[in-house]
Amino acid sequence: MRRNLLAVIPLSFLFATLLFSGALIVTTSGIVDEAGNVLRSVSALDVLFDGTQYYYVTTDGIYSLDGKTKIDIRNAQRVGINYVLSNSKVYKIEKGSATSIGTVSSKMKSIYVVSDYIIGIESNQIVCYYAGNVVWSMSTDAAFFKISEQYMAVFGSQTQLFNISNVRFVKLERVYPKFSDYVYFAGYHVFSDGSKIYLYRGSARLSTTFPYKGALFTDGRYLYSGNLLITADLVQKELKFTVKSLVPVYTDEKEENTVQDTVTVQPPLPTQQSTTPSTLQKQADEEPQKKEETTIVKPSEPQQQPKIPKLYELVWKVVLNDSISGKPAVKGTVSYVPTTKGTVIAIDGGKIVWSYRTNFVITGHITVGNHIYVGSWDDTIYALKEDGTLAWKLSLDSDIAYGPAWDGYLLYVVTDKGTLYIIKDEDKTGVIRSSYKVGTYPSIPPSVSLAGKVYVVDGAGNLWRDKSVDSFAGKPKNLPIYSETPYVSKQVGFSLIDEYGNPYEFIPMKDSTDIFKGRTNFLTISAEITDAVLGKERLYFIDSNGKFQVIDKNTKKVLFTDTVPNGKYISLSRGYLFVFGKEVRCYYVNDTPSGYWNSLYGNPMNWNSAVK
Repeated sequence: MRRNLLAVIPLSFLFATLLFSGALIVTTSGIVDEAGNVLRSVSALDVLFDGTQYYYVTTDGIYSLDGKTKIDIRNAQRVGINYVLSNSKVYKIEKGSATSIGTVSSKMKSIYVVSDYIIGIESNQIVCYYAGNVVWSMSTDAAFFKISEQYMAVFGSQTQLFNISNVRFVKLERVYPKFSDYVYFAGYHVFSDGSKIYLYRGSARLSTTFPYKGALFTDGRYLYSGNLLITADLVQKELKFTVKSLVPVYTDEKEENTVQDTVTVQPPLPTQQSTTPSTLQKQADEEPQKKEETTIVKPSEPQQQPKIPKLYELVWKVVLNDSISGKPAVKGTVSYVPTTKGTVIAIDGGKIVWSYRTNFVITGHITVGNHIYVGSWDDTIYALKEDGTLAWKLSLDSDIAYGPAWDGYLLYVVTDKGTLYIIKDEDKTGVIRSSYKVGTYPSIPPSVSLAGKVYVVDGAGNLWRDKSVDSFAGKPKNLPIYSETPYVSKQVGFSLIDEYGNPYEFIPMKDSTDIFKGRTNFLTISAEITDAVLGKERLYFIDSNGKFQVIDKNTKKVLFTDTVPNGKYISLSRGYLFVFGKEVRCYYVNDTPSGYWNSLYGNPMNWNSAVK
């Protein structure tokens, strides 16, 4: 006759069994090992492991495997090996207790947690949070993804596989065909399309396939799919149960002799055939009968302290799916990024908050005035509201290759046909106040002086002041204006002007860039510098290799450097340095823009005007 009370056995004996099985497995009938030995006949939804202790999840709470502790979190959903989600809160399960590590939006889907980093999909983006702040985000057409070991498989129109061994720096490994499930097992990338299981070594697919019987799991030793078990030698066998979930058992033989605690194991139900070894049953029968009391533990809420970033710390990054040709604008902490394919993307706090699609290519910079202004090769100037909706648009006479200038009152746009338009933004519409002809195919955007004089350099290198040619300028990359005088850089270089009126000139040489402060050679950099910003304390610049440097303006010492893939532009605003390339990155630098013309196009909002 079977006993109805719980039998208590030494944990060392159970670990010996688990060492053989390799996993705690959730089935429809309870928690078993790989051999089918029933370890607990409970209605478990999932299992967890915090590094030292195992737990099972039910609708009314989370229990330690020995039954002594109940963590009072109801309707918990496993989102990591020792993390659960309940009522939009993410809890970390550790040492018999639960601590909230963050709250997620009800709109966030497909949530996984790795080392306290919360990753999920919201608003067509995969977003990674840490301590309530966005670390990185990327656009996606996927509805779900899956993390296994150090890899994240994103299931969109294709399957993108990312390496997240360092969660802060997600890296695309390769792209596979469209799949719907994934695990990393025995050196294989294992995918399924819902009917078959496919194994890859890198990009090479094995000819061997297996039937797909259910969600893919692995304990490191075996691969599971429903009632199918596959060994590392790719031998399959059928199990007498279906795997709903599992956690690997992390132990070794040395632990068998040192663990002295006990675990409570419930014998199988009378209707089940026990496969527990006879030695286990005999030892259980010899134990004195007793019922352990369960300690109920409430989850805790940590006191979140405002985090101050470290100097030069990477605060967040956003991975772009397109290249950029024109310089983005930054207002406060919001970046407005023009992509070459014609989309304007607004990024705030490491998340894409909106995007707006124009009808054609964008190669010019974005300007932020009363609205967000962008010109496109569809002959149109667009004015967008801060929420990403269209305020108005205005068709002009030809392509707009460069961004507009803004002096706080009027917008100045030049087209490829050489027409200079002066436009009044009247909130719901743009009105052309006047227009006149300059040289065709301008080489830089218009620049505007305090007195309202408009300067343009045409395709032949002529410098126009309003309606007439003033002088020959060549091919400068920008045209700062100081004391009503345009500063023309030499040899397709560009210039910035500090708060004392001193020009910083960046002159490209054959294999380097000479930086002059006034008439003095300030620095020589062995690369082509593509953009720079003057801060109050430091000089910032980025080269054609995507490497940016932070230089002390007094000592000329390099204080910090990093490289951004395809990095091209930088902006400085409210203590943060924004770097734009294939990724948009935000670094804390505790510095602010300083100078009359502190950025390529005047200021972080790209006014290209002497008005500040």
